[in-house]
Amino acid sequence: MIDPDAFEALLRELEQTADDFWNIGRDNAQFLALLIKTLNARRVLEVGASNGYSTLWFARALRPSGGGEVVTIEHDPARAARARENYRRAGLTDCITLHEGDARALIAKQDGPFDFVFLDAEKGQYAGYLRDVLPLVRPGGLIVGDDTRSLRYQMTEYVHLAFHSPELESVEVPIDDGIILSYKIPI
Repeated sequence: MIDPDAFEALLRELEQTADDFWNIGRDNAQFLALLIKTLNARRVLEVGASNGYSTLWFARALRPSGGGEVVTIEHDPARAARARENYRRAGLTDCITLHEGDARALIAKQDGPFDFVFLDAEKGQYAGYLRDVLPLVRPGGLIVGDDTRSLRYQMTEYVHLAFHSPELESVEVPIDDGIILSYKIPI
């Protein structure tokens, strides 16, 4: 990883184009990175890489536990190329694997377990993403859905599943555009 000042400069640069790439806000990124550190996570799955802003936060958060891996998925080829370049610039290509294509198809090809999953792609597909990732998340792991306040009307089935699945304990956190934080209950 590049030195902390250069990494911070890269994050600030990406924040200048946050609206163009639908990036999460800095407060949200810091909160999610703290959750990853608290879990002592080793594996993170991100659905919706965009330009890689949140991926960089996640990869850096894995460093205190000795490394780990972020597996991220992006449908748009131009965004995927930009994300790869940002991972290279950050010196984090060794711990980030980016898959390009349809998220549902690519989730089905993943091997778990994952400690932390971040959903930030097609909002109308969140319920399907949740069903697909749930078997891949370790007991005691977290699944986070983004934009749950601002775009809730696009994800009503996901919201219902998050709060009514017997496998999950969920809470909505009013940070940024809202997130639903779901804990996979150990059985």
